[in-house]
Amino acid sequence: MRCVARVVLFFGLGLAFAAAAPLKVDFSIAGRPDSVAPGYEQWFVTGGMSATQRFGELTATLALAGQVGKGLRAVWWKGAVRDGARLVADGVTIEGGDAGGALELRLAGLAPGRHRLVVFLNVTDGKPADLRARTVVAVAGGPSISVAPSFRAADDEVAQIVALEFEAVAGEDAVIKFKPDPADTAATVRNVVLNGFALDVTDPKRRAIQARPANEDEHVAADGETLKLAWTPANSAVQHRVYFGRSATTLALLGETPSAEQSVSNLRPTQDYFWRVDTVDVSGVVTPGDVWRFRPRQLAFPGAQGAGRFAQGGRGGRVIEVTTLADSGPGSLRAAVEASGPRTVVFAVGGLITLERKLVATNPYLTVAGQTAPGPGITIRKFGFGLSGASDTIIRHLRVRPGDIAGVTLDGMGMQGSNHSIIDHASISWTLDEAFSSRSARNITLQNTLISEALNAAGHKNYKPGTQHGYAASIGGDVGSFHHNLLAHNSGRNWSLAGGLDGAGRHAGSLDIRNNVVYNWQNRATDGGAAQVNFVGNYYKPGPATKLLKFLNPQLEGVKAFGPQRYFVAENILEGVAARDNQAAGMTKPAPYAEFLSDAPLFASDVETQSARAAYKIVLSDVGANQPGLDRHDFRIIGETLAGTAAFKGSKTGLPGLPDSQADVGGWEAMPTVARPVDWDSDRDGLPDWWERISGSNPASAADDFSDSSRDRLGDGITELEHYLNWMAAPHAEVAAGGNVILAMAPLTRGFTAKPNFKVVATVAGDAVLTADGQSLVFTPKNGFTGIGSVTFRVTDADDDQMTRTIGVRVF
Repeated sequence: MRCVARVVLFFGLGLAFAAAAPLKVDFSIAGRPDSVAPGYEQWFVTGGMSATQRFGELTATLALAGQVGKGLRAVWWKGAVRDGARLVADGVTIEGGDAGGALELRLAGLAPGRHRLVVFLNVTDGKPADLRARTVVAVAGGPSISVAPSFRAADDEVAQIVALEFEAVAGEDAVIKFKPDPADTAATVRNVVLNGFALDVTDPKRRAIQARPANEDEHVAADGETLKLAWTPANSAVQHRVYFGRSATTLALLGETPSAEQSVSNLRPTQDYFWRVDTVDVSGVVTPGDVWRFRPRQLAFPGAQGAGRFAQGGRGGRVIEVTTLADSGPGSLRAAVEASGPRTVVFAVGGLITLERKLVATNPYLTVAGQTAPGPGITIRKFGFGLSGASDTIIRHLRVRPGDIAGVTLDGMGMQGSNHSIIDHASISWTLDEAFSSRSARNITLQNTLISEALNAAGHKNYKPGTQHGYAASIGGDVGSFHHNLLAHNSGRNWSLAGGLDGAGRHAGSLDIRNNVVYNWQNRATDGGAAQVNFVGNYYKPGPATKLLKFLNPQLEGVKAFGPQRYFVAENILEGVAARDNQAAGMTKPAPYAEFLSDAPLFASDVETQSARAAYKIVLSDVGANQPGLDRHDFRIIGETLAGTAAFKGSKTGLPGLPDSQADVGGWEAMPTVARPVDWDSDRDGLPDWWERISGSNPASAADDFSDSSRDRLGDGITELEHYLNWMAAPHAEVAAGGNVILAMAPLTRGFTAKPNFKVVATVAGDAVLTADGQSLVFTPKNGFTGIGSVTFRVTDADDDQMTRTIGVRVF
C-alpha cells in the first residue's frame, strides 16, 4: 500500500477530456527559482484581493471568497525546497484568514466537456500541533469533498492531492471554492492554502509516482553505466509498461514487469534520459504515467572532491568572455555572472576588478574559470562575490579581497542556500564580516582555498567601535565539505559551525571538515554546532596572536531543545598540545564525551584523506588562486604559515598577523591590466586557436557557435572546453618542438621542507630528467611531436610523506 494522501472523485474511467493539452500551474513565490516545480507554469501572487493570469486560451482568477481576511498572501517554507518538494513548498493563503478564510479559483475559457482538476493542499506555515480545519473543495454545480491538508510535506507526491472531474459548459466559467469545513468545530486555525493545480492530467491515484531516480535529478549515480529504475506503484497496478529514450517524444518500450523496478544499461554521463511507467490494472485499463527525466553525474573537474564534486557548471552551454575590468556593462564579469542558462565565463583580460556593489550569482549552471585570465589573473576588490541559492556552479582561481574602501560591512565569498556547487583554489582576504559563509546550502565543497587576514577591529556595523571581528568562516551544508584549505591570520570562526535548525526546530547540517590547515587564530578556533560533524586530519598551528589552545569547541547548549549533535573527531593535530592519539587535549568538554562523540565517521566524506602532518605539507604546496600564479599576498601568507611568523600588526589592536585594515599590510599590489591578443581565440568559443588546431576543431567557427567547445571528442563525458580549462587550472608550461624546458619542482612542493627528494614517475609525449641539484627537471618532447604533453613527479620527504604533481606542457 502507498502511504499517499490523496482523494479522487470521478464519474468514470476511460473518458476523453475536452482540453487540447494538460495545464499545470505552480503558485510560486517571487525571487525563489528553486521552488518552481519542473514542468509547471509559474503564477506569482503578490497580494491584493484577487489575481488573474492567462494560460493560452484559459484565464484563471484566484480571489478572496467571503468576508474573512485582508487578501491573498504568498507563503513559502524553505525546508520543502531542501527536501525537493518544489510544488508544495509554496502557495497562496488568506492574510488574516485564520477565522474562516476562503479562496475561489475561477477558470474562464475551458473547452466544453469533461475535465479533471487536480489541486494540491499543503500547509507551509504554523506548527504541527495546530488544530487546523479540514478543507472543503467544491466545484460549483459539481462534486465537493472535505479533506485534511498535509503539513510541510517533504515530497510533492505525498502531499494532499484532490482530483475532481466536472463538466464545463460553453460560455460559463468553472468556479472552484476552497473553504474551511464548518463541521470541524474544534479547529482553531480555519484558513486554506492552495499550492497549485493541474487540468486534464492523469488520474493521480492510478499512476506510478515517486520515481527513483527522482524526476529532474541531474546528479544520478550511474557510474557503472547500469541503473535500476524504480517507482511507487498504484494500488490498482498488476503490470507496468516501462518506456525509455533520449527525449520525451521518442520513448520506446523497454519492458513489462509486475514489479516496481526495471534496469537500464549503457548510460553515459551528462546525457539526459527520459522514461515513463504506464500502469495496467486487473481490467486491462492502462493509465499513462508522467514522463520523468534524469542525467547521470560527472565530476566537475579532475580533483573535485566532497559533496559538491558533481557540480555541472556551464557544461555544454555558451561561452561568455570577460573583456573589461569594469564593474558592469557588456563584457564585464557582472554581466556574465548575472546572465541565465548554462554558461562558462572565461577571461580575455587580467587585473583588478573594482566592484561598485556586491556581485551575487543566483542563476544555475555557471562556471567561472579564473585560470583563463592572462597576466596576474583576476582580483576582485571593494565588494564580494558569491552564490545565493545558485545550483551547479563552479568557481576556480579567483581572488576576492574587498578591503574597507566601500565603507560597509561585507563578506568575501559564500555559497548560501546553494546546491551542487564547488569553489576551488580561491583566495579570500580583507573582509569586514566574515570571509566565507554557506548557511542552508546542500551538496557543496570548498577546497584548496586560502582564507586570510579577515579585518579585525575594522568597524563592524553591528558592534561598538574597536570590537574585534576578524572572522574566517561560518559554514553550513547538508552535506558541506571543507577540505585542504588554509585559514591564516583570522582572529575567530576558524571555522564556525553554522548548521542551523531544520523546519522542526532541530539541529541541521552535515559538515565534513578534514585536512585543513589553520594558523594564528586568536581566541576562537572551530566552534558552533551542527547535527553531524566529521572533523578529521586537520592541522592547527598556533601563531604569535594565538591565545586559545583548543582546536574544537562543540557548543551543545540548547541540545535538549534542538536535538543532539554528533561529532567524529580523529587524527587532528594542535602543535604542541594535541597529537593524533590525544584528541581530547584539543577539545573543550561541554558534556560527557559519550553524549556527542562517535567512534566512527557519521557519513562518507568522498575526499582523499591524508594524515594531518601530510595534509599540512600538501596544503601549503597547492592552495589559493595559483593559476596563472600566486600573488605576493598569498605567497607571503604561505611563507608566514611555514615559518610561524607574522610580518605585520593590526594598526588598532597591535595584534601580530591580525590587520585592522588592508593598509596595515600594504593593500592591493599594483596589477597591470593585461589583455589577450585579438587572435588568441578568433571565434570566441572559449578555446584558443592553438588548442583548436591541436584538437582538430575549427578556430574560425561562426559567431555564437559553441559546438566545438561543447564537443565530447574523447567520449568520456568531458567537453573540449572542460579539457582546456582543466589544463589551464593545473601547472603548465610551453616549449617549441625540438627544444626543451626546465620545470622547477620546488615551488610546487613548498610545504615539503624536510629533505625533499624528487622522482619522475611518468611522462606523456616526451622524456624528463632531473637537474643536477635535484630541484628541477628538464622536459624534452618527442621528435616531431606537437600537442599536449606532460610530466608527473613525486616528492618524498624525511617523514616519508609524499605528494604527486603533474605539469602540462604545450609543444608548439
